[in-house]
Amino acid sequence: MTVIGVLPSPPSRSPDEADVRALLNEAYPEGAPDELGLYYGKHGPPDATVLLRLAQRIVGHLSIYESRIKVGSDEVMAGLVGEVAVAVDQRGWGHVRALMGRAHQHLRERSIPFSILFAFEPPVYMSSGYRSMTNEMLFLDKDRTWKTLVYRGGMVAELLGRPWPDGPVDLCGETV
Repeated sequence: MTVIGVLPSPPSRSPDEADVRALLNEAYPEGAPDELGLYYGKHGPPDATVLLRLAQRIVGHLSIYESRIKVGSDEVMAGLVGEVAVAVDQRGWGHVRALMGRAHQHLRERSIPFSILFAFEPPVYMSSGYRSMTNEMLFLDKDRTWKTLVYRGGMVAELLGRPWPDGPVDLCGETV
């Protein structure tokens, strides 16, 4: 298993594009046959992408969006992690933990203190240092309206020893 270094450009411009497209279509069938194009069309290209290779096959993917957010009256940088995918036949082997470890390393190198994600299956991410976020959150929803709520799948990882603040969170844009 090899965690490919963090790619600064989206995988749509890499030699692994076909493998990444197949992986994302498998993981997110509602977006098939072009989950990669739909996701990047909606959110724009990520600031970084982490890929996981097993032999000659891409079996893991995640996108990192670096974003300035507000928590209470504080402005902080956060890494918004999205489009986490592991090949169906490779789940349960710690691949998400490997992807997250490399993503967290990248964010720490950039002095970004927090990683945020919105999980369908929160227990998967707890072993990577994530915990539930109980903050009320303001964000731009899919229908382009601003929403405020406590998102039950919202999770945060503290990366630089700085405690996650209490108070409302303004994502200053969309979730990923």
